Amino acid sequence: CMQKQPSRSRTAGLFLHTLKQGVATCYNISKMIFSFFRNQSRNENLSLLVDIGSASVGASLVKFEKGKPPHILTYVREDITFQEILSSNRFLAAMNHALDRALKSIYQNTKVQGAPKHIFCTLSSPWFILKSRRLSIRKDTSFRVTESAIDEFIKEDTARLKEELKETLPLNDVRIIEKKIVQLKLNGYDIKNPYGQSTSQMDIFLNIGVSSSKVIESIERKFSHFFHTKSVHLGVFTMAAFSIIRDMFPLEKDFLFLDVTGEATDVSLIKNDLILATVSFPRGENFFVREISTGLRTVHEEARTLFSMFLRDELEATKRARVANIVEQSEYEWSERFEKAINTLSEKGTLPRKVFFTTDSDIAPLFSRLIGTARSRLFTGAPFGIQYLDQLIVEKFISSEKGISRDPFIAVESLLAEKILMQHAK
Repeated sequence: CMQKQPSRSRTAGLFLHTLKQGVATCYNISKMIFSFFRNQSRNENLSLLVDIGSASVGASLVKFEKGKPPHILTYVREDITFQEILSSNRFLAAMNHALDRALKSIYQNTKVQGAPKHIFCTLSSPWFILKSRRLSIRKDTSFRVTESAIDEFIKEDTARLKEELKETLPLNDVRIIEKKIVQLKLNGYDIKNPYGQSTSQMDIFLNIGVSSSKVIESIERKFSHFFHTKSVHLGVFTMAAFSIIRDMFPLEKDFLFLDVTGEATDVSLIKNDLILATVSFPRGENFFVREISTGLRTVHEEARTLFSMFLRDELEATKRARVANIVEQSEYEWSERFEKAINTLSEKGTLPRKVFFTTDSDIAPLFSRLIGTARSRLFTGAPFGIQYLDQLIVEKFISSEKGISRDPFIAVESLLAEKILMQHAK
């Protein structure tokens, strides 16, 4: 359990447009095993957490008990086969193979613990598109605010959103996986409980997570092959992290959130406790690996090893100099893309100085430095306050079995799952 786990890093939502063609995925689960899962005893306090990224798939069995922190019982992370050239069909197939291996590993523990009652699955790029929406309703006469009325307004806007996305995803391939109202105003005032009140002006601020039906259906089929539960919650990692940051740092109302993944970086602007916009660019950890592979004319496995050794300062002088030159050029390109992203976000107003970010722990110092350097170049005298969301922060609020490898992403998801379960228990 203490061995180094595969990288969790992930890719960019813009990649979804290449999923227009069908994907053939094989499922070789026997009827006998499937029958066993259907009849397996269910543990009411147990949930399965799954983190689907671009470089790996993580899964964990977590126990939730009232009055106790989430307790991680078991954990596994399976690599997604490295893609020399990104192809939607091969990439989705590789993700499904990694998910299959992770679920099989988790199943071994359910023989003792029992089957989970709930499944919580968060997706990272390229498996989602995140949209921030503002719905403004203005009428000449007052109307009564009801849950059904709000649902109807959101339904109408969702139809418009699907039409807006038709150049990225075909209309029949759009799947809404998460909708969350983050603020609601009546006549310009923030209202926590609007139901039953009358108004002529209503503003609804919501975040909508969108994915491809082909992607979601392939994931759901994997779940159904292993666990017979109808309680499956699908969500977007950016929204999960945003929710937990607000809970952990309640005084921080304005900040940037970066999720540096395997194939991309997602940059979200949060102002007044709202995700105003998200900009993605196709550069992540694997970009450095590919550049080293090309520059040194070596296979990606060797390039990844060299990059890891470089980060740990374990290369001999000559080799280090060659790798350092490639990394420096790659850093420059990443920084250029990041600066373009925050310049785009600055169109929404003055950028906050606080930055939270997630990435794999071994490359966190590199990206922390690049984030700080970019801000210094763009805004003289106004450096970013940078906070890496590592396990030392999130694991203050959870517990785990002895020997379980720490994973800050599973920890974030554990806290979100606890929050959802508590809300439904009320």
